[in-house]
Amino acid sequence: MNPGVAEQWRELDRPSRVGKSDLLSRPGVFAWDRVDPGSRLLSEHLPADLQGDAADLGAGYGYLSAQLLRRCPGLRAVDLYEADQRALDLARQNLGEVAGAAALDFYWHDVCAGLPKKYDCIVSNPPFHAHTGEDRPDLGRTFLRQAGIALRPGGRLLLVANRHLPYEATLSKGFSKVRQMAQAQGFKVIEAIRGAGDV
Repeated sequence: MNPGVAEQWRELDRPSRVGKSDLLSRPGVFAWDRVDPGSRLLSEHLPADLQGDAADLGAGYGYLSAQLLRRCPGLRAVDLYEADQRALDLARQNLGEVAGAAALDFYWHDVCAGLPKKYDCIVSNPPFHAHTGEDRPDLGRTFLRQAGIALRPGGRLLLVANRHLPYEATLSKGFSKVRQMAQAQGFKVIEAIRGAGDV
């Protein structure tokens, strides 16, 4: 390969700032050059009283986890789950400055296979496209089911989704309370609370 071309490719793949934020991302990672508007909407509606152990499912380069850490001082730990190793490496780098007293852990892991731990709260902007681009709403539904299994009784799931996705039907089967918190720009933010007898 031409050394000049190889250097151009390396330069194009070099991590860069996401918009005006202090977070780094790189081409090929979801919403690499901007803060995804759905994730931003969810971050604006994160309750400040979230506490205990949290997880971010499909964490990408760590935007939602960074917002959790900044807005929710009662969190003891935040675990990030991401199937893209390149994104997870960026999240590890991005969160080093904002962790504070909360413990962080990073899992290169397919959420659809289940989660190894229990949580008090979970946030997610679940995927609904395959890597090849076709719609895969079953991926998002699986994320929601796995979140329900991983939450402790009374645990809260906060998610954002495109408004047209019928996730409420899935959530109503695994959570005692489901409510829409916000709707804007084609997205909806939903809170689901796991009851003592929910599966």
